[in-house]
Amino acid sequence: MIHISELIFTVTQDHAPVYPTLARIALDVLPIQASAVPCERLFSASKQVATDRRSRLGSDRFEELLVMKSAWRGTMVDWAAVNTAEVEEVDLVDYVELLEADKQAQEWEEVIEISDTQSDFE
Repeated sequence: MIHISELIFTVTQDHAPVYPTLARIALDVLPIQASAVPCERLFSASKQVATDRRSRLGSDRFEELLVMKSAWRGTMVDWAAVNTAEVEEVDLVDYVELLEADKQAQEWEEVIEISDTQSDFE
């Protein structure tokens, strides 16, 4: 199966000697994308990459980051979504003993702190 771009290229190349002006027009017009969506995505992605913290990247590194971001867009795992889907429900009854131990430890710390401040005044 021949892809449409290959067909257009072949027809343009074959008929270029006969229709040179039409061939030049075809080469100017045909590479234009039919939609501006990919271009808008690129500008949005570049706005996210070009932050104040990355102001010294340089044009080559900036282009590399945008190419990687575009290439990895569909393959990156959204760990926040994965973790949210796997939220574990915890019953507080299981942790009552730990809560009591924390309260007792806090009371002891307050007692020790009070005794330390009283010994400072003596």
